[in-house]
Amino acid sequence: MENTTKLIRLSSRSRLMLGGAIFFGALDALLIPVPFLMAWLIMEQLMGHAVQGNITTFFCYAALAVFARWAFQLSSIALSHFAALHVSTNLRHRLLTHLGDLPLHWHSGQSTGGLKKVFTTDVGQIDGFIAHHIPDAISALVLPLTALSCLTWINWKLGLLLIPLFVLCLALQAGSYAAMGKNNIWKTYNEALENLNAAVVEFVRGMPVIKLFNRGVDSFAKMREAVEAFREIQVLGYKVFAPRWAMFSSLTVMPFTVAAIGGGILYITGHASLADVTLFLMLGGISLSPLTKLSRLAAIAAEAGQSVARIRAVFAAPVEKRGTLSAGAAGAARIEADSLCVRFGDKTILHNVSFTAEPGTTTAVVGASGSGKSTLAAVLAGMEEISVGSVRIGGHALAEFPSPELARLVAPVFQAPHIFTATVSENIALGMPAATPEAITAAAAAARCDEFIKALPNGYGTRIGDGGETHLSGGQKQRIALARMALRHPPIVILDEATAYADAESEAEIQAALSTLLRGCTVVAVAHRLHTIAGADQILVMDKGTIAERGTHESLLACDGMYAAMWNAHHKARSWSIASGKKDDQRC
Repeated sequence: MENTTKLIRLSSRSRLMLGGAIFFGALDALLIPVPFLMAWLIMEQLMGHAVQGNITTFFCYAALAVFARWAFQLSSIALSHFAALHVSTNLRHRLLTHLGDLPLHWHSGQSTGGLKKVFTTDVGQIDGFIAHHIPDAISALVLPLTALSCLTWINWKLGLLLIPLFVLCLALQAGSYAAMGKNNIWKTYNEALENLNAAVVEFVRGMPVIKLFNRGVDSFAKMREAVEAFREIQVLGYKVFAPRWAMFSSLTVMPFTVAAIGGGILYITGHASLADVTLFLMLGGISLSPLTKLSRLAAIAAEAGQSVARIRAVFAAPVEKRGTLSAGAAGAARIEADSLCVRFGDKTILHNVSFTAEPGTTTAVVGASGSGKSTLAAVLAGMEEISVGSVRIGGHALAEFPSPELARLVAPVFQAPHIFTATVSENIALGMPAATPEAITAAAAAARCDEFIKALPNGYGTRIGDGGETHLSGGQKQRIALARMALRHPPIVILDEATAYADAESEAEIQAALSTLLRGCTVVAVAHRLHTIAGADQILVMDKGTIAERGTHESLLACDGMYAAMWNAHHKARSWSIASGKKDDQRC
């Protein structure tokens, strides 16, 4: 409970609002029996029994109770919703801030569906619990206790008929949720739901490929397994919960039957008046119905508890500890990688990787798929956690620079840059929100994308991205990413297959843009198209996470090793003619 309180961080104002919501909710429940009691008093008076007051007064009291209930309900609902809104807004802001402080490698290990669930479903679960269910819980507890107290005070024999039902209902519910907790059903259910959400997101994103190969949902193993796991935990929950729930539901509708039979017997035997029995039928009939709501609230509380646990897990992720150096401390931006090792679980991706990239030079990284090229690029950009070793820029470890300063030093350009649903200008100015329109246009011109941007419906004001009015090609997206980099003009650029998704025309434009933008920069370029890096100052040949060869293009060819074999294979692939199925010497 203490951890939950710390998590939601109720301000003094929120505590006051929530306390007020509970108070007014309790008053509302306390007033529910009043009209019934007034009806009982009227009947008693009509039957000639000695009762203080008159019928008009009793009617006024009943009307006043109804009006007061309306006012108390309105106050309780308004206060609980304001408190919930404050808590959920504050929680989402804190989550955003914390996620921004977490290292990039933490984000790469999280599923989109899982984080989406934390932000929307889990925070919404807490919001709903505070806004609706805390006042409901108070009402569901107060009404049965008030009703039973009134009946027992008026005629203890009538009250004793219902008290055992009340106790048995509570015992059944306590047993149900104890069994659910013992079998860890709530936690497993929410984990299965999270996995299902992630599988659905991945399935929907992969729908074009699935349709292209004429495969159905059953062919998507991850989706099928997630659906089956969710079904199994639901079946287990029903088996544990259903028998007790069926008995509980039956008991909550029994008070009217008990009142009719028991009250009739007491009336016939002279132990209760007709007014007492009538009150017993009216008030006793509704006395246990709120327990059904309370039962549902227990389930919702359990789900909210799981939501709290998942949110706490995000906050428990350690914030990246970084230094306070400015980008200027890096000087000429010399890159030094010393004995780098990167592990994902038990698998070693990079092992004992060391090299130096002098200021203003280009270092190319080549190798077979899975050799560790992209991981090395991500490490140099500060996007992957280093297990052993270090990366230094200008003699300083990456961790000595705060994230904003590191972003001023290093600009990564990857295979598939992300384009946000925003205007072209906003996408280019992502790293420099205060950039002027003139600076944005100049950066776009340097990246060779000014021409196609001006041809868009609204030019630089055109909304692009998944939810935009215009969708860009792979080459156009890459040039937008280059414009981002040009606007920042960092001393170090990391390229990971920057032309991988570009057609021939776009590749030519990108290469022309790079030749201008990269002048004077320290460049590390991952490449599969070897002809694009033949002029690099040094080439690192990766194999199984290590540097197998290093040197210039000419020296590596002379060694007749892995690079030479890769070059020959690349040369043959470029000279292949699809039309004839043979080599076309004119294209060599």
